[in-house]
Amino acid sequence: MAAGRAELLQLYRQSLRAAQQFETYNFRKYFYRRARDRFRGLAGATDAAAADSAVAAARAELAVVRRQGALNRMFAHRHTVIEADPRYAGGARRYAE
Repeated sequence: MAAGRAELLQLYRQSLRAAQQFETYNFRKYFYRRARDRFRGLAGATDAAAADSAVAAARAELAVVRRQGALNRMFAHRHTVIEADPRYAGGARRYAE
């Protein structure tokens, strides 16, 4: 079963949302870039079997990122210098702390 475009977009959005759940700037940006790169590679896939296995791997990784994001929120540390400056935070949503 080939993954449809709507399903891929939904999985991509879920991956980006899961990445945004990290309190730590470095983890948040890393998983955001990783999701973006994974789905850019999937966009050019022509082999249905390879695309399906890549989608299955992306789903498994999404579950891991969600669990790790929850753990990261539970054991959050102080924000880094780059997170304190709104010009460089780029997507950090916690300035009121």
